[in-house]
Order: sequence, then structure tokens, then C-alpha cells
Amino acid sequence: MDKRILIIDDEASVLSTLKRLFRNKPYEVFSALSGEEGLSLLEKQPVDLIISDMRMPQMDGAEFLTTVKEAYPLTERILLTGYSDMESTIKAINDGGIFGYMSKPWDVDQLLSLVESALDQTHKNKLKNRTLKRFKKQNDALGEDVARKQREMAQSAEFVDHAFQKLKNSCDVTEQMLLNLLDLKLKGQRVYADKVAGIAYQFAQVLGFSENDQKVLVTAARLHGIGKIGIPDDILVLPTDMMTAEKFSLYCQYPANSACTLMSYFEFQDVAQVLFEQKEYLDGSGYPSGLANKEISNLGKILSLILDYAELRFGITTGEALNHETVIGVIQTNHHRYEPSLLPALSSLTLEVDSSEEISAMMLPLYSLREGMIVNKDIYSDNDILLLHKNAVLTEKVIGHLINIEQNIKGHLMISVRFLNEG
Repeated sequence: MDKRILIIDDEASVLSTLKRLFRNKPYEVFSALSGEEGLSLLEKQPVDLIISDMRMPQMDGAEFLTTVKEAYPLTERILLTGYSDMESTIKAINDGGIFGYMSKPWDVDQLLSLVESALDQTHKNKLKNRTLKRFKKQNDALGEDVARKQREMAQSAEFVDHAFQKLKNSCDVTEQMLLNLLDLKLKGQRVYADKVAGIAYQFAQVLGFSENDQKVLVTAARLHGIGKIGIPDDILVLPTDMMTAEKFSLYCQYPANSACTLMSYFEFQDVAQVLFEQKEYLDGSGYPSGLANKEISNLGKILSLILDYAELRFGITTGEALNHETVIGVIQTNHHRYEPSLLPALSSLTLEVDSSEEISAMMLPLYSLREGMIVNKDIYSDNDILLLHKNAVLTEKVIGHLINIEQNIKGHLMISVRFLNEG
């Protein structure tokens, strides 16, 4: 089946030019002369990609793509813009979640390459959505299975051991399914979850926990982030210290999401309570409910400390991974947040920070790079020569060098960057 593309531009000549560009491609192309006309068309005809001009009367491209994102989140979006529209382009990136943008006049090959990449991402979005639906169906079926096992145990003591083993297996399946889904949402989260669980296990050993408390704490540590499945992607890729107040407010919902996901399962109810408290602090400054001191369980206090330690070590808080000694200093500075008797246990922790680079970031082709963007990963040539270090600030001269290098290699360079909005 041909991929369907919708083009929005208030100039009929531009629409004709773009239609001719895709004439020999396996695409079915629709067009509209305004954002309002485009929305009307989308109600009748689903598409795989939307390309919109920035400057249009009544509803500009940024506003149109933001509306489209809310109504059709699986369909990727590309913005056509001029160099004078960068403020609006940044707004489209932040609010409209666009896949990429092209500056006018565009390069034909680059535009076709961007369109192919965007269509491929739409396909991935739809696969992920089907996975979510399949997960819900499996999860519902699993809940019914757990309830049935509980009834069977009540009916016959003869099958108690057998039923408990099957229930444990069901819980293991649920745990792995949730972690798989989280890793689909944000690459590297399964590895990170195992690291956090490892820290929790060390804590439990140092503090001499009972077998049950150790199991609850380690499971809660491993599943702490499952509520992030419901948080928008453009928020999750940001370090928490770099989030706007509005984005951080949405991010703060994830502990409650995590708890609610597991609360309906009998075997996970103790874990769910700890997940709800995972970001609460003794001084009441935490989230989502601002609990304080005795309102927080002992395991909740421990998990809060563990997560703050891990997030600082892996760069989730600041965007830069910190060493053990630096993190201890940060935590001691904020000692009022934590149970004092727990702080000495931090000194015994061992942790290899080797997966922070797997945390997702914005990937852009060279023609979408702009001066002031921050390189998120080391950039190497195709023969493994280091071109740019992580955290380097892009300049027009540096971008020009990268473009020259790309012309002498096969394929296109994709650069991982952080796009800091100073507004």
C-alpha cells in the first residue's frame, strides 16, 4: 500500500512543486491551502506524514502541527521554514513535537531523505502503539488469571503450592513485560532499571533486611520507572534540571502512574505503595503528594535516596554523569530530604556507570543542525576518527565541516543533540 502524505501550504505553486517532487515515488499525495483545510481533510483521510509550511494566515505551521500532534500522535510531522522563523521553529519542536524541519529553499535530495526517515518513524510509532494495545490485552488477561488462581487456592489446600508457583510465574511475566514496554518507550531503561535494582540489593544487604523487605525494595527499584510510559517522549529525553515548570509538572505524575499500574495485582500491592512514595522527601518537598517524615514508609525513604543517587550518577538529573564522591556531596548538601541513618550506607555502594549514553536524545540530520545546539554524544567518522566531543557547542563553521565530511562518506550522518530553549 502506498504511503499517504499531506502537504499544507498557502501558495498553490509550492504545493504543485512538492507534488511533482513525489510524482515518481510510491506515495499518495494530498494537499491543502490552509491549516483549517488540512484538519478537515484529516478527519476524512488518515495519512502517514504531514508536511506544513510555517508562514500561513490565521493558523501558522507551528500551531497547526501542535493541533495535529494532539489529534494524530502516531503521524510524524515535518515543518518547512525560513531562517527568519527560528523562534517559531523552536516552538514547533517543543510544542508540536516535529520530526524535523527544512529551510527554504530546500535541497531535493535532503528533503526526500527526511521524508523517507519520517515515514519510517511513523511506521515504528504504529508498531509501538500496537504493542501497547497488545500489552493491555495481555495484562487484562493476566489479571483474570491471577484472580482465578486465588479462587482455586481457596477451594482446595491440595493445590496451594502449585497455584503459588504459577502466580509467581505470572508476576515474573508481568514484570518483564512492563520493562520491555518501558525500553520500547525510552531506549536503555531496562539496563538502567537493573542498575537501580542492584543498588537496592546492596542497600538491603548492608541494612540486614528480611527476605520479604528485600524482595519488595528490589522489585520496586526495578519497576520504579514504569509510570514513565505515560509521559511524553519530548519530556523524558530532558534532564530533570533542564525541564520547564510545565514539563516537570507532567513528569511528576510518573510515580503515581507506576503505583496505579501495579495496585490492582495482589502480589504487587506492597511494591505499589513504595512506588508511590519513591520521590517523596522527609521535608515535604517531594512529589507527587508532598508527603513528609512519618507519612512515608521506611522502604519509600530508602528508594527515594537510591533513585536520587542513581539519577545523579547516570546524568538523568543534570545531563552529566557524576562520580560517586560528587554525588555523595550533593546528597549531603540536601541531607534534610533523607533519613539520616541511611546516609552512611551510601559510602559502601559500588556502581558501574556504563549505560547513560543509551538514554534517548533528539537525533537530527546535518541540514537540521543550528548554531548553539549541544552535542549529546561523541561524533565519529566512518573509520572511527573522533570528530567532536560530547557537550561541544555547534557553530556554523563546525556544521560546515560536518557537511563536508558527509559528502565523502556513504549515507547520511545523524547527530545526537540537546536543543536548549533559552526562552
